[in-house]
Amino acid sequence: MKLPFLRAVRASAIATSLVLASSWVSAQEAAQLDTGAPVTNDQIFMMMFADQGRLVGFQSMIMAIQLETLKAQVDRDAAILARNLELFDRSAISELELEISQLKDAWNRLQMVVAEKNLTTVAAQVAALQLIGDHFAGKSVPLDDLYAAYLKGWNAGCDKGPAEVRANEAWMAYAEKALMRARELNSRGNLSDATVLQREADLRIARSNYENRASRLDRCREIFFPSIEEVARQGQ
Repeated sequence: MKLPFLRAVRASAIATSLVLASSWVSAQEAAQLDTGAPVTNDQIFMMMFADQGRLVGFQSMIMAIQLETLKAQVDRDAAILARNLELFDRSAISELELEISQLKDAWNRLQMVVAEKNLTTVAAQVAALQLIGDHFAGKSVPLDDLYAAYLKGWNAGCDKGPAEVRANEAWMAYAEKALMRARELNSRGNLSDATVLQREADLRIARSNYENRASRLDRCREIFFPSIEEVARQGQ
């Protein structure tokens, strides 16, 4: 599940922000500090960069937790599906019960696809942070390289959109069947009204998530991504 990679990403993001901070401090140690003076662009950028490094590190930690959780869910529901296939073959469960377990398994696996695609985005963010750290450590960093690292992350964020739509669609399909089963059991007195209400709420949430994500699928690249020419003109 690429968890070692995630841990490396988190460590790299934190280390890169520290490298930048230390190089900045060492460059200003000889100067008399005046903390009451108006803030400079460099001071603002240093704090923003350090904060971005912390955020990327935190994001990678959350992704590691999410991947561990999804892996456990995939393993659990794959085992349930295998058991239900055997039960269905023996006519021990209904076709609806089997379909629910199949849809749950499909939803889990599509969530894994989305989670894996998130890795590309985080890796690109870390690559950009590392290049910025190299620049402030005195190394020569071509604009092309830094822009390419950022662009990879921007595009990766958009590329995962279709996978998110498919995952939300699978969630909606699962929620619809789960509600059908809940109403069926409720009509027999084997399930509480509260559980049916919860299943209804789950379906509304799933449907809303699917519709909202699908309707915004084409908007990702409409968000302003500066061209390399626009970036090159800055500071000139």
